[in-house]
Amino acid sequence: MNDDMQILGWDDEVEAGSPFVLLPEGDYPFTITGLEKGIYEKPADRTTKIPANCPMATVSLEFTAATGEKSTLTEKFYLYKKMQWKINQFFTAIGAPKNADGVIKMNWATVLGAHGTAKLVVNNYTDRNDKPAQNNRIKDFLEPTQQTAAPGYQAPQQSYQQPPAQTQPPQQNVTPFPQQTAAPQNGAGYNF
Repeated sequence: MNDDMQILGWDDEVEAGSPFVLLPEGDYPFTITGLEKGIYEKPADRTTKIPANCPMATVSLEFTAATGEKSTLTEKFYLYKKMQWKINQFFTAIGAPKNADGVIKMNWATVLGAHGTAKLVVNNYTDRNDKPAQNNRIKDFLEPTQQTAAPGYQAPQQSYQQPPAQTQPPQQNVTPFPQQTAAPQNGAGYNF
């Protein structure tokens, strides 16, 4: 469960918390910080396009601005055919391999801690008090080869050193997407 949803007791201590951060439109790196699986419950008092009792994943994504400010957005993924494009885009952004037909096998057990990039837009809306308000909304999840940083963002520098010769047998690594049998092409790796 997301820590922001933790229930407080009447005598608990409370922190100052972090203020709401509205990021300018652009492409931003994200880290997945939360995942909740559930079932969509259709409201009795209105119509909806989402099928009743549809499986639903609620994902919390932490975005980082060039200034170091962080903003968390929540995205819901409804698991039905019409939403395949969005689910495919999401898993592609975090490095899941596609087969020759562009099909991805969902592996929700591997999404916590995964990294990717998404295009954020500023959403204008009217709040419950009929006042104009703004928030960020995810427009697209970007493929790793399309990932571009938001203005002023610098990716962390990584240096590679040859590991020392091993004197003991190597441990087997577990692949987050077990159906992947070949190394990713073009030197691209997973975003985990």
